Amino acid sequence: EVIMGYDTLTEFERALARFGDKVDLVVGLEVGGKINADEAYKQIKDMMKDLKKLRKAELKHGKDLDRYDEIPYRY
Repeated sequence: EVIMGYDTLTEFERALARFGDKVDLVVGLEVGGKINADEAYKQIKDMMKDLKKLRKAELKHGKDLDRYDEIPYRY
């Protein structure tokens, strides 16, 4: 079985993984009462904008956003 690590991901996939990690952190801060829901929403929205910019730039330069075809079928 092949397990893909971060080192085999495209730049966009790494950014997407970091986005997910950051969203988890922001949600935890909001649930824990460290920031309010409006601040959490704003932070996630800003991170999403950055992710969209990267995605557009990658597509503009003809880069593959994922390596889906290279992932072995596991199910």
